[in-house]
Amino acid sequence: MKRGGKAGSSSEPFGEEDRGDLDEESPLLDGPAKPQTLLVTAKDGCGLGAYMQRLEVSFGHELLLMLFVAQHLMKGFVNEFIAPCIAYLYGSYKVPGPQMQIYRGVTQLPWAMKPMIGLLSDAVPIFGYNKSPYILLVAVLGAAAMTCIGSVPRDRLGITSLVLCIFLIQLQLSTTDLLTEAKYAEKMQTKPKEGPALMSFVWFGLQVGGLVATLLIGPIMASFGPKLPFLVTLVPASIVIVPVLRGYMQERRLSSQEVQAARADILRQKEACILCFLMLAATLVLSFFGTMLRDVRANAIASIVIAAVILLAFSVLLRPEIAKVNTFFVLQTSVNFSVGPHFSMVFYTTALGVAGSICSLIGIYTYQKYASEWTFRQLLLVSNIAICILSISDVIFFLRLNVRMGIPDHAFILGSNVFASILSQWQWMPGVVILSQLCPPGLEATMYALLAGCHNLGGTIASATGAYVLQVLEVQPSGAKDESAQFQNLWVCAALSSILPAFVLLLLPWLIPDRKQTDKLLHEGDVSVTEGSIWHRFMGQDA
Repeated sequence: MKRGGKAGSSSEPFGEEDRGDLDEESPLLDGPAKPQTLLVTAKDGCGLGAYMQRLEVSFGHELLLMLFVAQHLMKGFVNEFIAPCIAYLYGSYKVPGPQMQIYRGVTQLPWAMKPMIGLLSDAVPIFGYNKSPYILLVAVLGAAAMTCIGSVPRDRLGITSLVLCIFLIQLQLSTTDLLTEAKYAEKMQTKPKEGPALMSFVWFGLQVGGLVATLLIGPIMASFGPKLPFLVTLVPASIVIVPVLRGYMQERRLSSQEVQAARADILRQKEACILCFLMLAATLVLSFFGTMLRDVRANAIASIVIAAVILLAFSVLLRPEIAKVNTFFVLQTSVNFSVGPHFSMVFYTTALGVAGSICSLIGIYTYQKYASEWTFRQLLLVSNIAICILSISDVIFFLRLNVRMGIPDHAFILGSNVFASILSQWQWMPGVVILSQLCPPGLEATMYALLAGCHNLGGTIASATGAYVLQVLEVQPSGAKDESAQFQNLWVCAALSSILPAFVLLLLPWLIPDRKQTDKLLHEGDVSVTEGSIWHRFMGQDA
């Protein structure tokens, strides 16, 4: 059995060598089943070597290297490395706070455009390839933008040009992120038993990249300013060109007939296209309310109304098994608003930040080792209940009960943050796995962007409603002295954030399938995201 060959050896620039699409149970292997024996040995072994061998046997070293560059280096390191620099760049241009919020909204638009980018990738391949040409195109744009920010003096680089450059960098990050996510979602359909292991690889490396960026960016920016980091990230951001040109995206060139057939399949599922435009419109409206209007109540109401419209549209237009899972995760993130205490910037960024990153790595490791074989329901139930119980520590803190028990504030929060980071990964990982499993062939990029976009929408709703709850409870500190009275009702908000997620768990048996994370959720050859939907049944289309 060929385990990857040399991806660039075919005559097609982004093509993959014919791997035969053989899974672990295939009887069509050459020789006396030696590759199968290797796979079982890798699974049964322990340690990093056996784990990586298991992934390489299942997915090939090309995909793993592609994910290392796109996810670990770019999304993990590059994204976290340049993010703190942007605010300081705006500050060097003397940009007022409100205008800075508008610029941030504009430069973050590429992440809101992910459903449209996914639809474009699925429906309009370039030279017969759905993903590789788009990654190459945005890599060139991103490299040019980083070079411009890092090397052009401030007096020659206007604020409009700066915003455009940051926009292009975010376009590269969001496009590369989405299309590689779609690729591993596609591969997980063929190897569902290895899905949790692949997700652990992706997110563990992503956390490591972010941790390294966090440790390095402070000293570098303090010594050389906010422009040099863009030149530092130029290499890891541009190196993605190499594996793409070598065919590590494992794409097969589509013929003109195949392109037309794939496009016809997408057009037959026009509901998915409608949802892409609806998600883009929802994000733009929320961005407008968040940046242009300073009314917390109006922002919260707009968020709730838009969430209701999006949930209704997804529930009506998508097939039930996809719509139910989407509803659960939107509700789960929508009620999980944060009311963390205020500490010094040093403690927040160093002690809590580094400890949180390290404990997130522990969380991913323990998930892979102990919980990756659990059912979705079991893991979501255990992790959510544990987080609800742990969240009571915020109530204890805001009521100052920890001080009465003789536990200093910093030690108490650091301890609770350690366990919260571990449990959050146990809560997060099954969501990533099930999301990847619900992306049918031909629409991987579109569906991944839609489902992930809904998950992110839930976070926006949580922020908006959390801000309104704080306003209603008159918790509005401004940073002035003697503001203790402003925090008297903060424990009530913390109690709400602890209790509300428990109510969402009541819907778990109806919304989440009682299947193992290693099971294949969609049937073989099932390519429709709308079949059996409420809309189809109402219109009689499935008949």
